Amino acid sequence: MNKDEPSDWFALKPRSVITISDAQAIRDSMRRGLGVRGIDYTVRSVERCDHVDGLCTHLFLNLEDSEQSTVLLVKVVDGLVDLFLYFEPQDLAGGRREELLDRGMYWLFREPPNPERFEPMDLRYAPALSQRVASEAGDGATREVVYRMKSQGEIQSHHGETPARQGVASRLLATVVEYQAESPAENPEFLILEVGENRSRQSFVRFYQGCALMHSEVDVLAVQPE
Repeated sequence: MNKDEPSDWFALKPRSVITISDAQAIRDSMRRGLGVRGIDYTVRSVERCDHVDGLCTHLFLNLEDSEQSTVLLVKVVDGLVDLFLYFEPQDLAGGRREELLDRGMYWLFREPPNPERFEPMDLRYAPALSQRVASEAGDGATREVVYRMKSQGEIQSHHGETPARQGVASRLLATVVEYQAESPAENPEFLILEVGENRSRQSFVRFYQGCALMHSEVDVLAVQPE
């Protein structure tokens, strides 16, 4: 497989094996008692988000992991491939917009013109988000990190998933919002993925935190087409 070739990533199937060997993965492997090596993940499902105007594609490879929800993001812009490893923060559960607002998470969104009367689906995501993250010292302390929205803003995309989920429409709409930390952090990348049906007022929001990967830190054993 050529990791610089978008079509090779687009052809990747569930049950393929992804090996991640960046510094964080090696530390995690040692913590899990697996030795000084990368971690092997099996691809559980593949979510593809194609920008409505064809400007970019976000390929979310959902990986099997017994400890946390882990995703390899393959981002393709102008034929160039960038790789990111994300996990879902345990203290930031996803949900529908109404549920998030019921939890007091108004900080996710820009203030509406009329704060007393608005529709949750009409809210735009905030240009900057503040999160408390674990200190790199590993002493259990936390610190505040500000993540700022990347210049492309909110990306509107057509969404599809393989294998398709039972009872879910095969073709959905998605919003992808990428943020980057303003100061050095172990996981400087933050991403929001919101998926829902076309013309529906319901959608589900997920949150991811992670870091960029070099191509040399990712190996792929692809399942061959039948």
